Order: sequence, then structure tokens, then C-alpha cells
Amino acid sequence: MTGPADVLRFALRQGPLRGLLHDPIVVDERVATTACLPPRSARADRGRPLPPGVHDLLAATRYPGGRVAAPGAAAVPVPGAVLAAAFGPLRREPSNPANDHRVTASVRSKFPVHVFTVPPEGPAGYLDPYRHAVVDLEPGPAGGPAPRPAAGDLNVVLAGRHTDLPTPYGVLRCALADLEVGINLRSLLAAAELFGLRASVRLSGPDVAEAARLVAATGPGSWSAPVVVTLHGVGGLPPAEPLEPVGGGTLDDELDALLDAETGHPSLLETAAALAPRLTGPAGPSDAGRALPEPPSPTVAAGPGPDWARVWWNRSAGRVPRPLSGFSARPVTRGEDCLRDLLAWAAAPAPAALHEVAARVRITAVPQRLAGLPTGRYELVDGALQLREDDPELPRRMESLFGYPLTPANDCGVRHSTALWVFSADLRALVEDLGPAAWGLLQVWCGWVSHGLTLGAAAHGLFARPARSFDEHRVADLLRLPEDESPVFLTACGATRYAEPMLDLRPY
Repeated sequence: MTGPADVLRFALRQGPLRGLLHDPIVVDERVATTACLPPRSARADRGRPLPPGVHDLLAATRYPGGRVAAPGAAAVPVPGAVLAAAFGPLRREPSNPANDHRVTASVRSKFPVHVFTVPPEGPAGYLDPYRHAVVDLEPGPAGGPAPRPAAGDLNVVLAGRHTDLPTPYGVLRCALADLEVGINLRSLLAAAELFGLRASVRLSGPDVAEAARLVAATGPGSWSAPVVVTLHGVGGLPPAEPLEPVGGGTLDDELDALLDAETGHPSLLETAAALAPRLTGPAGPSDAGRALPEPPSPTVAAGPGPDWARVWWNRSAGRVPRPLSGFSARPVTRGEDCLRDLLAWAAAPAPAALHEVAARVRITAVPQRLAGLPTGRYELVDGALQLREDDPELPRRMESLFGYPLTPANDCGVRHSTALWVFSADLRALVEDLGPAAWGLLQVWCGWVSHGLTLGAAAHGLFARPARSFDEHRVADLLRLPEDESPVFLTACGATRYAEPMLDLRPY
């Protein structure tokens, strides 16, 4: 499956044709998954601890214009600090059945994106967030780690393991993993910019193919096409030292067996073929874009905002208490500063390899009680919202098309959202004009923008819920999209109606 027609069929099965060709997704949360299970070669007892004190540096840095700087940063190894800030655990919510909360959003909190490091020399590493360390990978059958960076640089490889997502998602696991790779890419580059680092990004080509071989050698699993990020001039991670042993019990044996079995699932064989164009195609431009928005000018800024640690902590996709599923919301009013932040995060340029894809995406916004705007349908054009239709009932009607509607067992806060952001594209033209790799890059770009919206929302006390669970045809009709366009992703921002005391897990 390497031609445009094959990839287009695969893409349509995960989007506009999903409801026609597949049964509704029903997930039994009692079924074991491999979420949070490190690859087999990443369970060694030697590694490089991440530094403490990163939270204090972020807490001393004001949002949005502040950047982590000396003298505090000088005492903290920068590469480890960036990894801790971008991917570390945040909190445990006692009544939440999902996994512990992290900086990034994830489907059912499965966190399928795994992080690997490749230094100029020496063993590759695996970021284990619960051991707060980069674990030295045991040598695999593929030989030494690759791709190697230049002296003084560090390569960070992001790859999604499809088998960490529930089996009933089927082929949809391909799109979801790429979306989460985009979310994690934005998180990594945002942390790198906060620490003043220069980065470059490869999303296709020989370096990505080498990274895919490295990831595949760590153990069984179906993996997304990796993204390779080079952090320039950061120096090395600290020397390896003994770590607390991990795994090795009956549970790990059961999960390993599950991982082995799931790797051969028919839907994942199709997925492997769909992502091949990014491994076999040429390398694109490596410019990393800009993960953080331009801070507002002093004449526009309404005063100092929260610190960056608070923004990281506030990042949430919304939730409800057990035994409900879904997410709650309550009506709130937000001003022009909130809208300005959301637009700035959405407009920050993605890595150059995503620019052609980004130019093919329409962003439709539905604000409500936001900056005094009439509720209705807007289009994002040149960084500003342009009203296309005034419709006070649009959020409520959007909720009726959401995949998990309001029921006695499920809450749905779309009707009370502060803003809905819908990404749409002409999938046929995208794949035919830009090639079969464009569909996967579209998912990465949607994840990139969505994570920006989540951080912008978090700065104003709002959650932001990324979602693919909606009726594409009816949403397209409701938003009056052109006939050849399909909605491919949605992010709902709002204020949660549920809160509880939480356990702070930040070891940094």
C-alpha cells in the first residue's frame, strides 16, 4: 500500500467511511493493554537520571513571554530538563480510572508515544517517565543505535506504538498514533524553546527509516513512522548509573504475550503498509518551526500571566468522576486575552516539513461567550476569526453529533464549550497532489495545533479535549464545508464542571 489510491482508501476507512464500514467502537476497560509497558530492551537496570528542580525553573518563569534562563538553569543539565518538562508525569486523580496525567493528552490516557534518545556515541536510551530516567537500551538484533547526531547534539526519537491503544480501534490506531506523535512533538519543541535550544526535525527520509529500525529492534509491537528531533548544542546526558529494577513479574509476562499477539493483528498489517511512504520517501526540510507563540506586545498584554509550571499543570482534556465516562463542562465567559492566546498558539508555524499539508487545512471555530463574539461559525483566516454564520444553537447541535453523546452513563460538555476548533481537508486532493505520505503528516500537523490549543486554554483555566469521535458527514453539513472536504479532527475547549484534590507526581 504505497500508492495515493491505496492510502486514500485507508484514510477514508478511518474517517468519512468509518461509520459505514465498521461497527461502533466499544472498549472494555477491563481488558489488559500494553499502555505504560516499556519495550523489552528498555527494562535494564542502568540509565541516566533526569535532573530534579525542573519544576522550580518553570515556576520561576512567567507565561507567556518568559524563558528559562541562568542562573537557575545553569545548575540543571539541559537535555534532561527538557525531557522532564516535555514528558514527565504530573498528577494522579483519585477517582479517575485512567492512567496518571501527563503534560500531553492521550486517547483513554494510554500514552502510546514512546521517547528514545540517540547520542553521538554510546548506547541509545529510552525515556521511562516513572523511573524518571533515560534507561540504556540493551543491544538489539538491528545493531547499534541510529541515526547518530553530530558531536554536542542529541537526537530524540518519538514513535507511537499502535498496540498500546485498545484493539477495537482497529485501523484507527494508525491515525491516533500519528496525532499523538504531533502532540508530543509540540510538547518537546515547546520545552526546548523555553530552555533556549535550537532544534531540527525530520518527519520522513533516511534518518526516519533508521530510527524506525532502532525502535523496531526494542521488542514486539506495531510502530508509527518515527519523528527525529535533533537538539543542538545541548551536550550529553549524565553518565549511566544503577536504577531501580523494573518488571519481570507475571504481569509483565502476560503483557508481553499480549504485545506479541497484537503485533500480528490484521489491521496493523495494513497500518504498516500505510506508513511506509514516510520511511521510503526523500527527506524534507528540517526547520523546526516555532512551538511557542509570539508573546503579546507590552501595549496589548493585560498583565503578567501564570507561570509556565501552572500552565503545564492546568493542561487537561476534561473529565468526569467514576463511574461516568466522557467529560463535563460548565458555561464560563472569557475575554479577548483568552481568544488572543488561542489564536496565537494555533498560528505558531509548524515544522517546515508540515507546511504544505498545513496550507490544505481549513480551521473552523465555534466560539461561545468568548471575547464578546456572537456564537456561530467562524473561519480562521490569516490568524483572525472571520464570521461566516451567526448561530447561537451551533454548540448544542455540534454536541448531538459527538461520538459519545449525553446519556445517564456518559457526560458530554460540547454544548457548554468556550470554543470548538474543527480541522477539515480535501483528502483526495491532499494525497494526490502531495503524495501518499501526506495523510500521515496531516495527522501529525493536527496533533501539533491541538496541543498548542490545549496549552493556550490551560493558561486561562480551561481544558481542551482533542477528539476524532464525531459523525464526519453530519459535521460537514452543519458547518457548511465544501462538498470535497471532510472534518479530520476536533478540539473542544471549556471549563470543567468537576474537580477534586489531586496527588502531585512531579519528581522534578
